[in-house]
Amino acid sequence: MNLSRQFPQLAKADFFEDMSSADISQFIDACELRTVPSGTVVLEQGKLVTGMILIAHGCIEVSLMNCEGHVAIIHHAREGETLGEIEAISCEPCLASCTSVGPATVLHCPVSLLAESLTNPLVRRNVMRITQSRLLRDNHRKYMDQNYPLDRRVCAYLLRLADRNNRVPQSQGYIANLANCSRQSINRALAVLREDGLISVEKGKIRLQDRDGLERRLAGQ
Repeated sequence: MNLSRQFPQLAKADFFEDMSSADISQFIDACELRTVPSGTVVLEQGKLVTGMILIAHGCIEVSLMNCEGHVAIIHHAREGETLGEIEAISCEPCLASCTSVGPATVLHCPVSLLAESLTNPLVRRNVMRITQSRLLRDNHRKYMDQNYPLDRRVCAYLLRLADRNNRVPQSQGYIANLANCSRQSINRALAVLREDGLISVEKGKIRLQDRDGLERRLAGQ
């Protein structure tokens, strides 16, 4: 089966905005399907990429390590998001590492295919739009990390990490690392959210019970 038929939801990816169905299918079908187990580094910081990654299923953690070995988690990319397109276009080393969180299915778009697709002005525009969206997202998260109290930041982390079934696969320790605080502080914040009926925690697994309520709490309402 063609990849475009196997993953029809990818036609809605930002990378393909306003493109014709024929052009989208042609591009997707020219990609290479890769199924990776949890913990697989699909793009490595400091290394040249061989192509762009389009996520068909699963979650990919984007993280940055500084010269002292400290790691910052930047983003959790999900279905329909692309990774590595800027590095593939610029032929520059990867700015961050991209690692699967749980099993993932991705499409690998070779540099040659991406270069050919750039003749389409819609592709060029969409790559710029994706880049601008990332800048806005990262600016907002930096502001949030520096100015929001822990309880509101925890709401943001839960909303960011939850899958389509409102489950958060990561542990409380993982969230504590995101928030740069102790696990005890995270547990206290989660306990308040649980008492308010916004989340449930069973056997260390977190599930969102009221996504709208978490959004309101994040907004300070």
